[in-house]
Amino acid sequence: MRLIVLWSSVILFAIAATFASGGEISLSSGVDKTDIPFEDSVNLAIMVKWRGDIQQYSFELLPLPETRNLKVIGTSSSISSATEQGQEYTTRAFKYVLRPTGSGVGVVEPIVLKYVAWPDSIPGELSTQRFEVLIAAPLPMPEKSNLPRAVLIIAVTAVLGAAIVIFILIRRRTPVLPPQKLAEEQFLEGLELTKKESQSDRKVFFTRLYKLLVNYIEAKYGIEASGKTNQMVLAALETSQFPVEQKEKFSGWLALADKEKFAPSAGTPGDIIRLYTEIESFMSKYITSNKSEEK
Repeated sequence: MRLIVLWSSVILFAIAATFASGGEISLSSGVDKTDIPFEDSVNLAIMVKWRGDIQQYSFELLPLPETRNLKVIGTSSSISSATEQGQEYTTRAFKYVLRPTGSGVGVVEPIVLKYVAWPDSIPGELSTQRFEVLIAAPLPMPEKSNLPRAVLIIAVTAVLGAAIVIFILIRRRTPVLPPQKLAEEQFLEGLELTKKESQSDRKVFFTRLYKLLVNYIEAKYGIEASGKTNQMVLAALETSQFPVEQKEKFSGWLALADKEKFAPSAGTPGDIIRLYTEIESFMSKYITSNKSEEK
């Protein structure tokens, strides 16, 4: 039995590699456990490493894995650079925390990560392997309390009554304030003003767009970005608690705005309109989601 466990640990770690213009990029992945109690969780780690700096590759949003008897309850990511034998290497790590939803065999299907290599715009993709985790049956539920139902009902009613009285008293004393605008609403107002005032001037538009993006991530997530280089901002964004979907989008927009605000005037007004439409649509979705949660 011990030999089987050791052999399973050996094959846990799979490496899929491909080559793109300008250097090598590889992906490694693994789970930290292959046999867990139903009440435990398992971590899936994915690491992408390439030769070059942070802007050598552009990645699409990494999708959540398709699973059976498991569900994703948390994600995180980080990025770092190091020098090896005189060459700069960048490592990007992703982590998924999965919790059982049923006993038996838990399955994590392969995840495909698509990317584009710069400056030649060569597309490619990397994939993890399929992982299986043995999940034990859940522990028996504790016995129900012997507290008489009548006593429980009286206690709950008393607590609810006191809470209602306190709420009414506080409501009478608290002045009614106008609803505070969401950070996303303030961002979209600034974006609309930027579009009008730039009048298709690319440098003006992208300079103001970059400032709007920096101000948003500072106000929303407390990331200190003012006065820092774009590479420092992107690195701070990668290690933050920013939602994964927003993190991918904002990294791309920051890199584009930083590049275009210093570039010679070029392109067409349609480029600005398309980018404006993409950002406005993405942020409006978050406004709708936040207001639905408040209701």
